[in-house]
Amino acid sequence: MSTKEPSQRQLRVAEEIRHVLGKMFIEDNLFINGLKPAYTMITDVKISPDMSYATVLVRSIPPVDTDEQVALLNEHKGKFRYRIGKSIRLRIVPDIVFHSDVRFEETKAMDELLNNPKVRADVDKYKE
Repeated sequence: MSTKEPSQRQLRVAEEIRHVLGKMFIEDNLFINGLKPAYTMITDVKISPDMSYATVLVRSIPPVDTDEQVALLNEHKGKFRYRIGKSIRLRIVPDIVFHSDVRFEETKAMDELLNNPKVRADVDKYKE
């Protein structure tokens, strides 16, 4: 199964959306009860080829729970979509869906696996 690389336009629009959302988090004018923008960051934005959907990956810094923050963001996604529509000139303002970014946990698990003494011994055996 091959995946098509995003176009330059997709990458550019996704980056602009990330900047708008990041600016909203920095300005702290969100007024969403329970949202902790100082502890939450936008790690990536992926946009569909037709530019109608944007997936926003979010990560929170402890002690804030990422899943709770994602739920709050999805409840109020209209606010974010409105701001994106005002800030970026697009024919269609994409529908936004927030998700937890689990790439950090996956990377940590892979590092732990590769640094396991049994695996390390097996890898070292073939280094010659």
